[in-house]
Amino acid sequence: MIITCPHCQTKYQVTYEAIGSAGRKVQCAHCHQAWDQHPLSADLPPPPDADQAFSAMAEDQLDEAMASEEKSFAVEAALNRASQAGAAALPGLNAAEMKKRQADFSRRRNAMISRLPLARVRRAARVLGMVGLVALLSTAYFGRVHIVDRYPDLAGLYAAMGMGVNVVGLEFSNLETLKTLSGGNDVLMVSAQIVGLTAEPVRVPPVVVSLLDADGHAVYEWSVTPRVRDLMAGERATFDTRLSLPPSEAMRVRLSFAGGNGVQTERSGSADAGQASAPAPIEHQ
Repeated sequence: MIITCPHCQTKYQVTYEAIGSAGRKVQCAHCHQAWDQHPLSADLPPPPDADQAFSAMAEDQLDEAMASEEKSFAVEAALNRASQAGAAALPGLNAAEMKKRQADFSRRRNAMISRLPLARVRRAARVLGMVGLVALLSTAYFGRVHIVDRYPDLAGLYAAMGMGVNVVGLEFSNLETLKTLSGGNDVLMVSAQIVGLTAEPVRVPPVVVSLLDADGHAVYEWSVTPRVRDLMAGERATFDTRLSLPPSEAMRVRLSFAGGNGVQTERSGSADAGQASAPAPIEHQ
C-alpha cells in the first residue's frame, strides 16, 4: 500500500500490517512532519503513479526512522535545558573575578595600543607640547624685563598679575622732603638715593619729580639730571633738588625715571615732610 505525506507530498510504500486496521501516527522522513495515517483497504489497487514512489520501506525501517527522530528531539531539548541552566548560572559568578578579568583585558588592550606607531606619535607630541609650554612660561617670567623693555604695553599685564617689572634697573630709597622758608618764600627741598640693581652698569636717566594733589593728580613736574652717569648692583648715588613757591595744593611727591621708551619706574610710599616754619605737610610716594 502507498501512503503520502500531506505536508510535502512524499510517497511511501508500506505493508498493510505497518499501518494496521486502526491506523497509526507516522512521521515523514523527508520533512520530519507527523500525521495520523488512517487505515487503508488491503484490496485497493495501487495508484497509477505507484512507479514514482520511493522504494518500499519495511515496517522495522519506518519504526527506526521514527525512533531516530525522537532521539534528535530529545537531544535538542537536552541542549536547550543545558543552555538555560548555564545562562541562569552566569549571575552567580564571582563579581571580583569578573572585574579582575576585565581589568586584565583592558591592560592588555592598552599595552597593544601603546605600541602602535600613531600612539607613539601622539605621546611624543604631548611631551613636546608640555616642554614647550614650560619653556614659554619660564621665558615670560625670568625674561619679563627684556620683554617689557621691547614691548612697553605689556607692563600693565605684568602689573595686573602682581609682577612689577623694573625696566630701568634702578630704584629710589631714603626719599626725604622738606618744606621751609627762604627769603620770605616757601621752598620745597627733595632728596633721595638712587640704587643700582643689575650686575652690569646701567645708565642713570633723568629723574622726574612730580607734585601731586590730594586726588593723586600731578600739579607740577620738573626733571633733575643726577651727577652720576651709571650705577650697578650695590652702588648708590644721592641727588637733591629744590623748588621755590611750590603749589599750595601739592600734598605728595612722586619720583620716577624718565625712560627713552616711555616706561617710568616710580618710588611709592608716604611720610610726613620735615617742617621749618611751614605748617602744611608734604608727603612723598
